[in-house]
Amino acid sequence: MALAKTLGKYRPIAELGRGGMAVVYLAASQGPRGFSKLVVVKELRDDFTQDPEFGTMFVDEARLAARLNHPNIVQTYEVEEEDKQLFLVMEYLEGQSMSAVRSRLSKLGTLTRDHQVRVICDVLDGLAYAHDLVDYGGTALNVVHRDVSPHNVIITYAGETKLVDFGIAKTSDQSSHTRTGVIKGKLSYMAPEQAFGKKVDRRADLFAVGVMLWEAITGKRMWKGMAEGAIAHRLSVGDIPKISDYIADPPPALRAACERALATRPEDRYPNAVAMRQDLEAYLATLAQPPSARDLGRLVSEAFREERVKLAGLVEEQMRLLRARGIHAAPSVEIPRVQAPIISLTPSKPEASQPAVDIALPGALPVSQEAPYPIKWLVAAGVIVLLLGAAVTTAIMAPWAQAPAVNTSSGGTPQPPLSASHDPKAHR
Repeated sequence: MALAKTLGKYRPIAELGRGGMAVVYLAASQGPRGFSKLVVVKELRDDFTQDPEFGTMFVDEARLAARLNHPNIVQTYEVEEEDKQLFLVMEYLEGQSMSAVRSRLSKLGTLTRDHQVRVICDVLDGLAYAHDLVDYGGTALNVVHRDVSPHNVIITYAGETKLVDFGIAKTSDQSSHTRTGVIKGKLSYMAPEQAFGKKVDRRADLFAVGVMLWEAITGKRMWKGMAEGAIAHRLSVGDIPKISDYIADPPPALRAACERALATRPEDRYPNAVAMRQDLEAYLATLAQPPSARDLGRLVSEAFREERVKLAGLVEEQMRLLRARGIHAAPSVEIPRVQAPIISLTPSKPEASQPAVDIALPGALPVSQEAPYPIKWLVAAGVIVLLLGAAVTTAIMAPWAQAPAVNTSSGGTPQPPLSASHDPKAHR
């Protein structure tokens, strides 16, 4: 448990998680005549407040978050600094991450491909807004989220879709910069140019959405079970898994949209999120019964009923104690720590990195993490593995080099076994 305290007019009632740079609380604000409101507060950790680099990163995130105001993006209410403590105040989302929803509802058999396409359309709507954001003088900010993934998409119990965690977003006016040789984000959803530290624009986010669409169509994780070095190698040569290797007859419109979004070269992808969304909306319009946000919200609410009840009970108990003691009472009690994933501003120092995890309880936002080592080492590792594999194969096959040719008169041509990198079952 963590010691209770106040942050401005906000009193934490539960700790949702802590990461490399920040601690995230479910908090309550109290107004006149007993008015209170639940919010999420993200506070820069004490041990980073004296580091100008981390303070700048946090302010960069705050500056961007304060500008974002769209139904499909988590709302940031304010940014405050009190007693040298920096913190963001965000809306409290009652819902679950898309990764958690996909995992549980797939097991229950209630999540369809088209439900996910509907969510992806909403994600694209939020991205279109963020990508076209301008400053107060009308100059384009060229926002790139850089960490679009099911972990960073929240589906509320009302069926709303919210894109979260712009903590590592790139803008043209940001003060902090990514160090050379270091990547930020989740490799399994990265575009090739992002994975290799090249310049990225909005089309890198569309590649990530393409991975989400690929997984919605196939019902599988694109890179499941593959080491990062192997993923990096396949990205480097444009070897993206094909939908047809996993399912026989995907809807042509979805397959075409997915393949365009996953093009290796940015110029071959959709030019913007609006164009991709239009194609997916056109597909949904052909359905006899298109999925609705209300239906999806009902499914999510039922599937996570137990978690929702538990958290509601915890909130009610903490609010009762808060009303009894007063929101600004001395921090003489400890607050519970909810077992939920961490939200943190991406650590820029390797030793501060933590693995990304899925959301387990409502109201929490997921981690955005920076890779703990340069991507070039991943590529080198992948190449070394391939070379060693080739050497071993040569050594094994050498004694058979003089063996008689295989008789193929029957018409059957011997086929070499599939390698792990091309065997569809290897990714399941």
